[in-house]
Amino acid sequence: MQIYQPKNGYCYNSDTLFLHNFAMPFLKKHHITLEVGSGCGILGMLCARDLPIHLTMIEKNPKIAELCAHNLRINNLQANLICEDFLHFDFKTLDSKQVAFDVILSNPPFYHNGVIKSENAEISSARYAENLPFIDFVKKVNSLLKPQGEFIFCYDAKAISSLFNTLHTFKIPPISVRFVYPKVEKSATLVLCRAKKNSKSLCEILPPLFTHNGEHFTQEVQAIYKHANTWSIKC
Repeated sequence: MQIYQPKNGYCYNSDTLFLHNFAMPFLKKHHITLEVGSGCGILGMLCARDLPIHLTMIEKNPKIAELCAHNLRINNLQANLICEDFLHFDFKTLDSKQVAFDVILSNPPFYHNGVIKSENAEISSARYAENLPFIDFVKKVNSLLKPQGEFIFCYDAKAISSLFNTLHTFKIPPISVRFVYPKVEKSATLVLCRAKKNSKSLCEILPPLFTHNGEHFTQEVQAIYKHANTWSIKC
């Protein structure tokens, strides 16, 4: 799958590929699916390539949204692409008038304030949590999910306590979680999370994903990259 990306802007990374791999077992055919912060479109497009879903994508940066539209065209994939700010967009203005989603997917900005910020405004907007505060994010997600809808996302593993607290506050508790580690001896850097609205289920902690064995990618990560089969083009 060809993916055009900005030469001097934010580009997708392995987190999105790990999220795609994590999400696919939970998606079903014809799910009404929303991707928040679609960027160049890779997450939603990979899911739509692998399974026939009804995909809506929202991206607030006009330049990146234009790239996303181009990527959809060249890969012959269909989606309703919205160029708006997720927190402020009124989804009731869409043609359906009664918008509710089975699944909401996102690799949101999650870098905390202590991290040195990029001077590139577009990169900063895509990376730092202050641009999409998690509590505001989940509040809006809650308003858009169907009664048993699912919210599947990734985030900084160190923020797990506040993540779970916020999800429980809005009654979208986590039901499946997987931690990503750079190496066996290192701490987790990423959490992949599946939360379900109004769920009473206990949370399943899935086996960890280790990205490296020594200086090389693990076999599982190699398999994830091979399945994604993306070809990135800077423009």
